[in-house]
Amino acid sequence: MIIDVIGYSREFENIRENWNRVYLSDPESHPLLSWTWLNEYLSRQERWFILALRQEQTDHRYEAFLPLEVTTLQDGDTGLFSDQLLMIGNRDGGASGFLCMPGLENEAADAFVGFLMSESWTSMRFELREPSSARLEQLLQAFPGGPLARISEDRAGGELGKDPVHSVLIRTRTGRNLHDRLNRRSVGFVFERAMALHVEGTLDAAEAGYRQVIRTVPGHVQARYALAQLCSDRGDHAEAEYLYRWLLSALPDADEILHRLGDTQMEQGFYREASKTFEKLVGRYPHRGIMRYKLAVTLLAAGRRDAASATFLSFDGIASDDSDHIRCKLKAREVLRRLEPVCGIEQQPEVHQQPISVSTCPLFGYSDPVPVPSARVQTFAPWLLEPSLPSGAWVHLHARSCEHHCKSSRLKH
Repeated sequence: MIIDVIGYSREFENIRENWNRVYLSDPESHPLLSWTWLNEYLSRQERWFILALRQEQTDHRYEAFLPLEVTTLQDGDTGLFSDQLLMIGNRDGGASGFLCMPGLENEAADAFVGFLMSESWTSMRFELREPSSARLEQLLQAFPGGPLARISEDRAGGELGKDPVHSVLIRTRTGRNLHDRLNRRSVGFVFERAMALHVEGTLDAAEAGYRQVIRTVPGHVQARYALAQLCSDRGDHAEAEYLYRWLLSALPDADEILHRLGDTQMEQGFYREASKTFEKLVGRYPHRGIMRYKLAVTLLAAGRRDAASATFLSFDGIASDDSDHIRCKLKAREVLRRLEPVCGIEQQPEVHQQPISVSTCPLFGYSDPVPVPSARVQTFAPWLLEPSLPSGAWVHLHARSCEHHCKSSRLKH
């Protein structure tokens, strides 16, 4: 037996004739499993998939179908997200949730469960009516008892004149998804929810979401970028630096990430490293005043006063009508004017001092609030970064869909 996954409307359209053949042959078929009803229903849903069972020698002629949808919940205490699977054709009525050619019901149930155990989910709900469908009971019995528990829920009232319906939940004993990762169809949903929580300032829950996305899709660039900014928001600049370096290894030309790396280096007091970072940026963007200004500041904080003065002076050699550049140029002149009377300041080897703060605003905006000068420059330039630096705006990562089956995953600005 081979199981294929139908996950797109065009694929569902292509199997219409096959679906109708099974539907007309199945004595337990019902309107909620008809191709016409499902086609209309699925067109309004974002996260669904259909398991299609075929035998090896049938050349893509399917013998059974199990349509499912995914819902996602977040634990209020831990912030962790978990996924629930729902059989679309089994909801509320207690009828069978899958179609099958007569005589293959048990084989189909076992094959479907075998595949589902490779998926990531926390629970799966069944609606049963007495006497229950033999194929539904076979499906329930096929789930292994080790990692899963069977929980019978309160009896629900059935329709007038019909046998009552009750719910059975197959649930992981840990209360977390199988394989400790998100269902791949939920990655986009969880990422967008984590971004919304970040904007709201609910950082613990947002961090949990970002980390679940990264655990599921290690190469998810947008989640790593957002988590790096969250770490900066929390003051965990070492973690942010690690994430930015990983991003640069994947996107070496992403200069907005390089800019943020320089800021985290400044925050940690690594002025020599920060000056090298901003020197690269100035080489690429000579007219970006904020980068040139930060280069000069880090050179000064690293004890390289002559190089810092030369960088401040270099503003006069650049013609630009950009408002940020003009503000930085005026600030550079003020710095030079105040440095002139300072005498006897020798260049010193770099030591770890109180860092210069250049915090970022959540989530994808950027600003430089009133900072705390480093101990080194405090003796002669406590005003160096006051008032706040110019905005330093630049183009962020472009919005794009996740390439790992995550629908509606967009990086919002």
